[in-house]
Order: sequence, then structure tokens, then C-alpha cells
Amino acid sequence: MTQERRRQRTRDLLLDAAQDVFGRRGFEGASLEEIAEAAGYTRGAIYKHFGSKEELFLAVNKRWNESFLQTFVEGIDPSTPIEELDLASLARQWHDMQYSNPHDFALGLEFNIFVLRHPETQEQVAKQRLELAQMIADFIDEQTVRLGEILHMDSLTLARLSLACSDGLQLAGYLDKGQADLYEPFLALLVTAIEDDPKSKKKKRSGSL
Repeated sequence: MTQERRRQRTRDLLLDAAQDVFGRRGFEGASLEEIAEAAGYTRGAIYKHFGSKEELFLAVNKRWNESFLQTFVEGIDPSTPIEELDLASLARQWHDMQYSNPHDFALGLEFNIFVLRHPETQEQVAKQRLELAQMIADFIDEQTVRLGEILHMDSLTLARLSLACSDGLQLAGYLDKGQADLYEPFLALLVTAIEDDPKSKKKKRSGSL
């Protein structure tokens, strides 16, 4: 294992431990000593990778969001036209992922409180959120081009709306278990922003003759 891979492995283990400890104890209740011990390292190892407890917390949130998005996207067949997507199946997958671990939801709430109490982090958090939205927008753009679709809304705006509504749906579901049925209708609303491009379809038919 190269030095770079060893460093990445250590960083990943520290992030895994931090996600677990922050989720169970919250930001204020978690200690770097407990996180380091859970990862099998010393507190000094944390400072080799993260400048502070706050930086570690932000890194945990960023990685969790990116991992969630990547897992969800991998569950979508890129060759399936928008109008043929199994929205019921996607809705179940999305719902199940959001409620797979209550500690992850608690971690998200802790993160919101952390940002409110540390306004100096808002700019960095806003940047992270925009980067996540851009990842979603890029995926939307790639799919619309690949499948010959057109968007009725800017892809980045659609991605930002998706993120905001996703947060709201998750919170609503923890407050009221009867909200699980909202996921599929919301996906149906998103799909209305995308439709077949008649010009693209015509070109495909012409090319097959």
C-alpha cells in the first residue's frame, strides 16, 4: 500500500468513526478522543488530516451527502427514458435510504444546528451544497442529452429544489410516519420538468431508415 493510499485509508476510518460518534452524541457531546479511539488511532492522527473538530464535522457531512447521492444515482438505469422510469420503485429506494439509520438523520439535524450556531461556516456549507446540487444537475444534463429529452427548467435550479424538498420530506417522515406516500408524487412532479424532444426523436427515426 502506497503512502497516499495509507493516508486515504486512515482518513476514511476517521470519517467513519466520526460519523458514528457525531450521530450518537451530537457535535457538542462528541469528543475527538472518542472518535480517535473508535477509529483505532490517537487524537494526533485526527489533526494530521483535519485542522479542527469543526473541520472534521464538515467533512463528515460532505462525504455523507456525496455518498448518498452516488448510491441513489447508481440505482437508476441510464438507458431508461424518463417516461419509462419506475417511479414507485425509485420512491421506495429513496425513502428506505433516508430512513435506514436514525443516527444519520440525527447527524443531519446536528449539522443544521451547528451551522446556525457557527455562522462563520455558512459560506463554506453553502459552497458544499452548491457543489452537491451541481453533481445532480450534471447527471440531469447527461441523461437529457443521452435520451433526447428537453428541460423546462434550468437543471441547477431543478437540482437545488430537489435537495431542499428531499430535506423536507425526510423531516416530515420522522415527525409523521404517514408521509412516506409523498415520495412518489414528488418524483412525478420532477418528471414534469422533463419531456421528449420531438426534434431529437425525429432525427433518431430518420437515422434508422
